[in-house]
Amino acid sequence: MFYNLKAEMAREKITIKLLAERTGISYKSLKRKISGDTEFKKSEIVLIKREFPQYSFCLLYTSPSPRDRTRSR
Repeated sequence: MFYNLKAEMAREKITIKLLAERTGISYKSLKRKISGDTEFKKSEIVLIKREFPQYSFCLLYTSPSPRDRTRSR
């Protein structure tokens, strides 16, 4: 799961539906990819990054390890 991407989407008030419309990625496919069920294509990563120019690739696409998530609780 891409927690950082989801967090930045929430901060920017961008829903999966809106991001799908802006990038041309189908809603169903984008939802599966953000949840980690399927992998992003490189071209899709680039399209999404264009919607968040102020953030680095690493920030958007790096998810904390399960160990890191347990520490923050």
